[in-house]
This record gives sequence, C-alpha cells and structure tokens, in this order.
Amino acid sequence: MRYIAEVYMMREPHMFAHKLCALLDCDEVTSHEIFDTWFFMQRRTLLSKRTVENRMQIPLDQYLQECINLLETVQDSKLLFGLGELMDDEMKKFVRTRLRSETISLLRMYSAYPLLSE
Repeated sequence: MRYIAEVYMMREPHMFAHKLCALLDCDEVTSHEIFDTWFFMQRRTLLSKRTVENRMQIPLDQYLQECINLLETVQDSKLLFGLGELMDDEMKKFVRTRLRSETISLLRMYSAYPLLSE
C-alpha cells in the first residue's frame, strides 16, 4: 500500500498574522517579534484579519492599537538584544535608531489602510 504525505504550507498572510499576534502573546515583547513584524509590514504583506481576530479575540483595529501602545513603551536601546549578532553594522544602526518608530508608523498605516488577504 502506498501512502501519500500531505504537506500543509502556511501562506504569507497567515504567517504575518501569527507574527503580529506574537507581539502581545508573551509577557514581554521581544526584539525579534518587533523586527519580524516590521519585516512583513515594510514589504506590504497582506494580513489575515480572521487569523488575528480568532487568535486574539478582539477586532483587528483594537489589536493594532494595543500593539502601538506597547511599542511606545519600549526603549530603542534594548532592541538589539537577541538580534545584534545576526546583523551588519548598517542594520544594527537601523534597529537602534528607527526600528521601533517605523514599526509604529507601519502599524498605524495597517490600521488606517489594512492590507487584508480576505
């Protein structure tokens, strides 16, 4: 008898949604979650609204505002922790000086003009 393995691949809008949810899933926001969220947004990745709302149990616009509120409390000087060894000097400078503010701006853009997959 022959078995065919089924392979399930997560599509990009769902990967982005889960990364976005990870921002508030943990007790403390981590640098890599901020970076990953920024990465998806700066590429204008479509977002699965349903995935975010199902996982977080609140409307997307409310969740995005909660992410913004949290990021406004994060210190830029701590963002290289856990990321620095993976980056060149130019990217390190970006993380230290602009990652947080650009992520907040992109979250505001996604809130005002959501790029949704469904």
